[in-house]
Amino acid sequence: MTPRMPLVRIGLTLLLATAAPLRAQEGAGTSSAILLQLAPAPRPLALGGAYAALARDPYALFYNPSRLAGTARTFGAAYHAYPAGIAAGSAAAALPFGRFALALGVHYLDLGEVEVLEPDPAYGGQRGRATGEVVDGGEVLAAVGAAFALAPSLQVGAAAKALRLGLAGASDHGFAADLGVSAVLFHGRLRLGTAVQNLGPEVGPGRAAPLPRTVRAGAALELGGAAGLRTILAADAVHVEQRVSFAAGLETGYRSGTGLGLVARAGFDGRARDGDAASPLTLGAGMVLGRLRLDYAYRGVGPLGATHHFGFSLHLDGEAEPAR
Repeated sequence: MTPRMPLVRIGLTLLLATAAPLRAQEGAGTSSAILLQLAPAPRPLALGGAYAALARDPYALFYNPSRLAGTARTFGAAYHAYPAGIAAGSAAAALPFGRFALALGVHYLDLGEVEVLEPDPAYGGQRGRATGEVVDGGEVLAAVGAAFALAPSLQVGAAAKALRLGLAGASDHGFAADLGVSAVLFHGRLRLGTAVQNLGPEVGPGRAAPLPRTVRAGAALELGGAAGLRTILAADAVHVEQRVSFAAGLETGYRSGTGLGLVARAGFDGRARDGDAASPLTLGAGMVLGRLRLDYAYRGVGPLGATHHFGFSLHLDGEAEPAR
């Protein structure tokens, strides 16, 4: 095993844990910035990533910035525990100003440390021996986005993102931009949204590679229910790296007469292929206590175990909704 192999192990472990399609893009090599393909919060993960039309929270910044229009003043934060000591986290805030809305967000990925091995001549180079060195890596994304309601049923938005990628002592910086548009029909029961993401130059520590340029188009439908119940169905088509996949999510929320709200979520992430360790099925739950909402999401990753995602959001303009 060469000194570079631990870095490959890190990348493969993350690939298996998240089912992010790190494949060739237009013959230029694998894409960079794994972070751009990871769910930043439990809710979008639990819904399979079907968030281009459904989002009405600060995390719309990472899926479709036009969906920031009409959000309440909200702050959210999340932590994600992946197998093999890999972790990620995020924080985002949305600030509305009439028909205009502004959002700020940070998303990070910590790849942890892996011991460096070198070929052991005692075994003909077929085994490795420890060098006493360790390598680490990580990625950080900072984003700012804005949205404007052109009409009660039509919104546009854009986001700018700054990236820092680091691996084994090498680092690089880059930037990207997102553009989005969305529409709200039938008194808000049907939402449509589309976004073009990760428009920017190649970036990468050591060797630059294209960003995972992505086009999302989705719809979200709110269904009627019994008193206190609200159910939303969402579906997205996602084109990334010359492949189209589909995502779908179901969210049901209930608010009792005492103000306590409960949420159940399930999703399907079509990026996961046959043979991937990551399951295409995702699950999640949430609880609403006044202005505070707590969220959790789960995804199995076969022999690697599972990923666990925890988050909260604080709504400053009134009580949080179990499903919205």
